[in-house]
Amino acid sequence: MTTSTHSRRHFLRAASGLAAAAGLRGGAPLATGLAGMAAMAAQSSQAADLSGPYRALVCLFMHGGNDSHNWVVPTDTTGYADYARARQELAWPAHKLLPISVSGQAAGRSFGMPEELAPLRRWYEAGQAAIVANVGPLVRPITKPEYAAGMGLPAKLFSHNDQASTWQSLSPEGARSGWGGRLGDILMSANAYPVFTAVSATGNAVFLSGSQVTQYQVGVEGPVAPSGVSSTSVFGSATAPAALRRMLANVGTSPLQAEYVRILQRGMSANTILQTALPGVSVPPIPATTIPFGTGGSYKLDEDDLTKQLRMVAQMVAAGQTLGMRRQVFMVSIGGFDSHANQMRDQPALMARVANAIDYFLTSMGSLGMLNNVALFTASDFGRALLSNGDGSDHGWGSHHFVAGGMVAGRNIHGRFPSTALGGTDDIGSGRLLPSQSVTQMAAPLGRWMGLSSSDLATVLPGIANFDANALRFL
Repeated sequence: MTTSTHSRRHFLRAASGLAAAAGLRGGAPLATGLAGMAAMAAQSSQAADLSGPYRALVCLFMHGGNDSHNWVVPTDTTGYADYARARQELAWPAHKLLPISVSGQAAGRSFGMPEELAPLRRWYEAGQAAIVANVGPLVRPITKPEYAAGMGLPAKLFSHNDQASTWQSLSPEGARSGWGGRLGDILMSANAYPVFTAVSATGNAVFLSGSQVTQYQVGVEGPVAPSGVSSTSVFGSATAPAALRRMLANVGTSPLQAEYVRILQRGMSANTILQTALPGVSVPPIPATTIPFGTGGSYKLDEDDLTKQLRMVAQMVAAGQTLGMRRQVFMVSIGGFDSHANQMRDQPALMARVANAIDYFLTSMGSLGMLNNVALFTASDFGRALLSNGDGSDHGWGSHHFVAGGMVAGRNIHGRFPSTALGGTDDIGSGRLLPSQSVTQMAAPLGRWMGLSSSDLATVLPGIANFDANALRFL
């Protein structure tokens, strides 16, 4: 690729990134847009650094808005008192919290994690998992008075669909690309099979959509074949399968038919390649372990859908070594986090499922000698309010998240941990926390670890110039 061609493509990607930024409330101000265009003109055409070892980024999305205030709990006298006063019956009992090591917070502060998170805590204490405190979507850093005045806010705060989309794409619902997909646009040139650059084990997700890369979807058992081709009937028609096979053999004259055939053939070809590669890899089976949790319930690990998704990711990471893959982005997910009611009944099981699934995945990567080649991070629609509604917690904003992998600067909480006092410095009302770190700032070190240059980061993360992109150093 010539320098002029690369520069032109980089400009177009960056321009589309600025367009994505316009999805924020009120659109991007003209001055911001002009500044962004000037910055693009000044940027170097340096490509991403795709040399070095294989690397995979894994997004674990918790649908519904995870109440992370009970995942990382202040245990110092003042901090726990503020937390318990705000949370009331939602407060995790102090005797059920396991202490964690922290060096990056104010003197005198201490923290703990619930017993259900013990498998994840082990990786944290081993230095291979970290916590990122009080993260949320932001257009730019704002203050409580600015929030009260409605200044500089992300579009459609507290909306499930819009905030889940903003976490994944940095724009509300309707976004055409996600930052994982834009990452894939830049990384796909390093891969022998670009079709496997962005892979979802959980169905369609905007996080993995790009302008060039197309997300490849797998099931927990492997490639998903188009059933109509080999079926005896389609929607009750005995003649439809034969018609579909004829269509695949002859693209015809209709543009719509030609595009449909092209996409279907591409998927079938990719399925064949993956079906050939997967049997050649050996990934530890999911143990048939019964996992108890605090309310007296239990589940079997080998029947857990999230763990099965992560096993498929592990298989694809292993297979990628024989397929000539250098950079891959994956997504898995789990639902059930919309905890307006029955929170203390349901939360222990959700904690256990996430912690044990991550434990299985990291253990598998370690057994393959690839723990240093993967970085897994958690995400969710939004945090929740500290204040109890009587049986659960309502929609919030800032929340705490985990990053795990062999190269993570673990055993620490990155970013300032907020005050959990109602009416405190971080409370914008009802215990909703104003984020101290943006999703963009959390994504920046992940992008750099995958090999992005500064100019490519600006494409993948429009609006990054509004933040300190080096504030978080967990990788």
